[in-house]
Amino acid sequence: MRVLMKNKFTTTVLVLLVAAGAINAQITSFGTTSPANFAVGVSILPSFSWTSGSPASLQISESSTTWAAIYTSGASPTSPLNLPLADKLDNGKVYYWSLDGGTSFNEFKTVNAAKPIINPIYPNITSAYISWYPMPYSSGLSYDVRFYNGTGWSTAASGITNTYYTVTGLEQTVTTYKVQIIAKKGSLVISYSDESPDFTPSSLPVPVASYPTDPSNDGLVYTTLPTLYWYVENGASGIDYQIRYRNFTDSESYPANTDDGGSGTPNIISTSNKTFKKLVSSLLAGKTYKWQVRSKLNTAVSNWSSEKTFTVYSSVPLTPPVPIASWPAGTPTPTVYINPPTFYYYIDSYATGLQFQVQYSKTTAGDPNDFTDVSTVTLNYTTGLFQAATATLETGQTYYWHVRSRIGSGGTVSNWSPYSTFTVAAIASGAATTPMPSWPVGGTTIDGTMSTILLSWTASSTATLDYQVNIATSPEVTLGVLSHGSLATSSWITTGVTSANANAIKALTAGATYYWQVRSRINGSSPAIMSPWSMVASFSTAAGASSVVPLIVSPNYLQPLNNTAAVLTWNLPVQSESPLKYDLQYSKNSNFSNAVTVPNLNNPSTLVSGLEPNSTYYWRVLSKADNGSISSYSTTAAFKTTGTTAVGENEVIPTDYELAQNYPNPFNPTTRINFSIPQNSFVSIRVFDILGREVKTLIDQQMTAGSHSVEWNADNNLGGKVSTGMYIYRITAGSFVATRKMSFIK
Repeated sequence: MRVLMKNKFTTTVLVLLVAAGAINAQITSFGTTSPANFAVGVSILPSFSWTSGSPASLQISESSTTWAAIYTSGASPTSPLNLPLADKLDNGKVYYWSLDGGTSFNEFKTVNAAKPIINPIYPNITSAYISWYPMPYSSGLSYDVRFYNGTGWSTAASGITNTYYTVTGLEQTVTTYKVQIIAKKGSLVISYSDESPDFTPSSLPVPVASYPTDPSNDGLVYTTLPTLYWYVENGASGIDYQIRYRNFTDSESYPANTDDGGSGTPNIISTSNKTFKKLVSSLLAGKTYKWQVRSKLNTAVSNWSSEKTFTVYSSVPLTPPVPIASWPAGTPTPTVYINPPTFYYYIDSYATGLQFQVQYSKTTAGDPNDFTDVSTVTLNYTTGLFQAATATLETGQTYYWHVRSRIGSGGTVSNWSPYSTFTVAAIASGAATTPMPSWPVGGTTIDGTMSTILLSWTASSTATLDYQVNIATSPEVTLGVLSHGSLATSSWITTGVTSANANAIKALTAGATYYWQVRSRINGSSPAIMSPWSMVASFSTAAGASSVVPLIVSPNYLQPLNNTAAVLTWNLPVQSESPLKYDLQYSKNSNFSNAVTVPNLNNPSTLVSGLEPNSTYYWRVLSKADNGSISSYSTTAAFKTTGTTAVGENEVIPTDYELAQNYPNPFNPTTRINFSIPQNSFVSIRVFDILGREVKTLIDQQMTAGSHSVEWNADNNLGGKVSTGMYIYRITAGSFVATRKMSFIK
């Protein structure tokens, strides 16, 4: 009985061992293999390898007892063999692979699932934000993003550790996009997400026209070259725009457009991602116009916006007026330090439909008709109240200029104005060469990062030169040197470098105009041998959507007006991407006490009336963007009104410069400073503390000959109150300089 039981037991054990051998017959005829027998955590796209032998094929089965290949390679595969994507395995499952048709095989188990689940996709116009999460959660994963663009799959990103990604470069013409996410642990592919549902880019937005839009409000424009503004709701980037307009008064139709099936082109094509456009072809004064805008991306376009309407203001004179030269003009003959110079002029009544032409020469030969000297330059007609010379003028040379107007293109032409005279500042060449600014110059607009704006200049010298740079927001100069309160001066730039970072010298602001000059010294000279300061160059910074510091056009430079009303005009050196409004201030006091403020003007000009006769007025203007950005005020301009005065009311012009003692002194809270200048001068009055630090700039502008006064209310340039103590005030007027002391008490 024991023997029988032992035989039965022995038989049973042998049967089990044989069965176990049948369950897994490990691959042994092909050297070292991978995945090895009983391997776990294998990729769902495994790489199979062996070190010897020539198998007929490689097969994978889900069962070892009933061999049924779910994958068979091509004949005579070579090691290693990577499983194709189309045959990827399931996660967390046991498989068997064989190199001899199932006679011997290795068992392996794929890695457990951490399958990416793609969240709903909300595409934009040119991009789509994709996000996902692994299920079940697993840390330490990286992901590849596969992207289908309607014609084929590609890898948009690989090895990213975030669970989100933005696909870019979507096209409006492609209607089927989708993505798939691959989860990996190092180089091990763990799982694939399902392909996302198809998605398409969102449609191009229809812009909203914002200015000018309403004839009863802001639809009346005072220029024949208006700037049109629009916006898109929720914002949009990377798209262009088209605008079109038509003369509604004369029942014109919109021009045929190729994109609309016509043979022509729109009035204005691509505006380069900007949401504004200044027209380049003059409109007709007195006419009403309709306009529309649409968005454009490559060949795709949106619908046109709803029509908006504006009217061009008209006040065309019967005969063209003779313009009045404003600057450079006057007595004594002014010296200009910006080369090439800009000529300013005005007319003493508001009129539209006029064009202006400037002519300048080294002699007055031919005046009052055209100058006839060979040096004569005649500029093209323009609609603006200023024109810049087209080339650099000869330094140290005296020039003569005049201006005339005409009605429209080819209309009646006025006489030339009486000629005005100016001298271009001489740049002395001593032992140290005076540099010449080379870039940026001529008021050019710099679009880009402020920190990358470089000022460049040239200087020819056999000596090694150092350089120093001045930068200011105003062109005001004293004896050829920038002198406005905004002035910043660099330290000496050594070793002959002929460029400097503007933003490192003075922090630059978007939408502003800057003036700069440079001088040199001989490296290592003692005492220092320095050149005069160079001519003044200028540039503007791009505004983006910010406000812009306006530039004064006219009236300025103490222009005498023959009435008690004035049309004040200004200009934008750069365009803002936002519609702008303007706040204007004018006052009889140079510090703008008791100023009149005219807010929320839509156009860069306005008429002010009811001014007092025989008075000097000062004015300035700022701009405001609809995003809340407010610019600094422009530089201060000045003009004079004329009129009848009773005998004895005429002001007596002083014969000497004088700075009077302030009254009262000591004072609290305000004191008045009287001063006299016998001729028109650029006047600066500044207050300093006892250590010589500037506290307050009271006056910094051109002023007429006469007796003047200014008040100080014991505040500093930042608007805060100063401390009790002794202060010094100093006047600079031409070559006259004087100082006095005063005391503030609390």
